[in-house]
Amino acid sequence: MVWLLAGLFLFPIILGLAGTVLPSIGWLPTIATGQGFSVILSDPRWLPAVALSLQTGIIATVLVLALTLLSLICVHDTRLWQWVSASLPPMLAVPHAAIAVGLLFLISPSGALVRLVSPELTGWARPPTQWVVPDANGWSLIIGLVIKETPFLLLAAVSQLQALNVDASLRIGRTLGYSPARCWSRLILPRLYPRIRLTLLIILAFNLTVVDMALLLGPGNPPTLSVLLMALVNDPDSRAAASAGALLLAGLVALCFALMYLLERWIAGVAARRRRSGARGQGFGVFRTLGQGVVLGLLLSCAASLVLLLMWSFTRRWRFPDAWPSEWTLQNWTSRADVLIDPAVTTLSIALTVALVSLVSAIMWLELERRALAPRIDGMWFLPLLIPQVSLLFGWQAVALWFGWDGHWWTVVYTHWLYTLPYVILILAVAWRELDPGWGHAAQVLGAGYWRVLWKIRLPLLLRPLCQAAAVAVAVSVAQYLPTLLLGAGRHQTLATELVTSFGGVDRRVIAALAVLQSLLPLLAFVMALLYPRWRMSRVQQHVKSINPQPVLP
Repeated sequence: MVWLLAGLFLFPIILGLAGTVLPSIGWLPTIATGQGFSVILSDPRWLPAVALSLQTGIIATVLVLALTLLSLICVHDTRLWQWVSASLPPMLAVPHAAIAVGLLFLISPSGALVRLVSPELTGWARPPTQWVVPDANGWSLIIGLVIKETPFLLLAAVSQLQALNVDASLRIGRTLGYSPARCWSRLILPRLYPRIRLTLLIILAFNLTVVDMALLLGPGNPPTLSVLLMALVNDPDSRAAASAGALLLAGLVALCFALMYLLERWIAGVAARRRRSGARGQGFGVFRTLGQGVVLGLLLSCAASLVLLLMWSFTRRWRFPDAWPSEWTLQNWTSRADVLIDPAVTTLSIALTVALVSLVSAIMWLELERRALAPRIDGMWFLPLLIPQVSLLFGWQAVALWFGWDGHWWTVVYTHWLYTLPYVILILAVAWRELDPGWGHAAQVLGAGYWRVLWKIRLPLLLRPLCQAAAVAVAVSVAQYLPTLLLGAGRHQTLATELVTSFGGVDRRVIAALAVLQSLLPLLAFVMALLYPRWRMSRVQQHVKSINPQPVLP
């Protein structure tokens, strides 16, 4: 069973890389002809696309890390911190494409921000032409990536704070005369960063290789490298060049990882010297207030994007520069039911199947690991998240075309599973490993077998993380655009594929309805993950009271 699970997960990664390498060097002439590396390197769009990908990916990652640290230093242990902590799961649940569309509705020349100040403050009776969104330098894409990825890194950091005993460290540092910022930089961040390094690497890889957000928010001439490769792979004569470019993109990501490691070592040396200096520093309230304002602005931008999606989905008429729609309607939902229902049903069926299979797979592996039948190799599960999607998916598509597997429903489910399982294991692993084995031992003493202990003891005790993992699995599957597009062969339209492919050619009110529906499915999953354990616990308490009522005192 151990080798079966590991093989089902690792073999597609090896097969995907092989399926990308062979066409790039002309070893699969039935799928791709020519020498891909010479073609892609001679393409005049190659260097501008590389430069744009590096610019947007690196700047977005640096800003994500900076905003995360700013949130921890300036907002922790304040009233705003409770709002930030509560808003992280909903923000994570919203798919990337939906955030991108909402952001376009917010910051475009005809967007909500311009409407709120026009024409009274700007004098604009028509949308301004001084700037365009998406812009040529990729700043719209950077903003979208920062809004979407900062909650991911911040949630990873928040989950580690309790293990670091942050409150005690802050008390000790303040007692020694250090300012709050230096308490974080001297005492907490050196222990926190190694725990979130892997998450930061995943974010860097995603920012460098994202496709759906780059299609919506990135420039078109030149596009980012991943978008350029998608255009090439759709041309049968350029498939070898696309495969070669995908390998070069993987090398580019690996180079960024190496540079990040060197930068990390340099910063660690500088920080060590600063710690030895013993300088206390002074706290500046204005910087703390400014940091809180930046974090609050990030939360409001995400919330405003979602509210705009909802408003546009019920709008009949919203002329510029009106601040609010002049007419509302339900026809955006009722008259386009065929555009909404079929993709929603397909999306939901795939997501629920993927969530179920991912949960079963994670439970099997963690149980085998607990019984010392499987090694603890956490790094293996994150390989699909660290390798660029195009580098794997081009190979998977080539293999699927070779064997006739493309377009099948189970092929799409399998690819979603490969990207969902790492998150499920990441969520379940800590709770599963830290569960007190005494509960199971007590049940075994009373005569319960292994399966009864698992079903009646371990799973109920871990119900909350299981529900959270299921919700995350649904959210990850709903957001998958590229695996569905390339492996589904256009036969399985999901909300993600419909939203991205129809953007720009369909009424924005219908696009808003698609984005709202795509956001609603994972949000409902998170709500169910929050409410079901509480409902289950209340049922258990009622059952216990029914069989063991409290004695009535005279």
